[in-house]
Amino acid sequence: MIARFARPLAAAAAAFFLVSLCAGMALAAPDARALLKESENRHRTKTQQYSGDLTVVNKEGRVRKKGWRSYREGYAGDAKNLIRFTDPPEVKGVGFLSLSRPGSDNPDQWLYLPSMKRERRIAPQDRDASFVGTDFNYEDMEEFDHEKYKVSLIGEEVAEGVPCYVIAAIPTEKGGKSVYQKLILYLRKDILYLVREDLIRKGEKAPAKRMVLSDLKNVEGHWVAGRMEMTDLKKGSKTTVNLKQITFNRPHPAGRFTLQNLTREGGD
Repeated sequence: MIARFARPLAAAAAAFFLVSLCAGMALAAPDARALLKESENRHRTKTQQYSGDLTVVNKEGRVRKKGWRSYREGYAGDAKNLIRFTDPPEVKGVGFLSLSRPGSDNPDQWLYLPSMKRERRIAPQDRDASFVGTDFNYEDMEEFDHEKYKVSLIGEEVAEGVPCYVIAAIPTEKGGKSVYQKLILYLRKDILYLVREDLIRKGEKAPAKRMVLSDLKNVEGHWVAGRMEMTDLKKGSKTTVNLKQITFNRPHPAGRFTLQNLTREGGD
């Protein structure tokens, strides 16, 4: 009699163990929001600044080069950014200022053109316009803030030669107006650093653009991509930015991230 019930009891015990194991594995599975929060915690810095060499190559192979200096204070949803073009002569002095508004919609953005001696505010309907002749648009120039997206982990795969978590990010109404209906983020698993981003426009299924971050290096104890490459997959053009003289957590002069400073020709 005991032997008769031994096999069913063993099978039941094994089934219970498997169910418990699977439940435990499900609980231990990475969560997209938790991964993005941890990534932000690891890579957040008070400030950043660098010099950039920018190269635009159109589908015919024509090459245009620009230089700029970039300054940031804050991070993600509370970031302030200033970019000042340094060359060639036709864009020297052109400035861009972006000020995030924590807990609000899109950041406030302005472009300063020395030839006009005045700044121009970037309107919501211009968010998909090219940023100074590059493959970046004005929305691409914003700091990514995961709080403004509905996020989900959709898999794991090797991207740019490294194992990555693949996360889908869908803009929410809280995030303001977006030209994209979805971002696909490739987060490097070992250091939780973004190495690729596929950008899908509204009403489309395939990515319209792709940004790849490479040449990762540790600078002053912080991981940073030394190279950013934005490809317009439809136009066949590409913009590459090489970062140089990168520094972190150095205090910025008072008033750097203001409209008054933006319109000061040749200033920082």
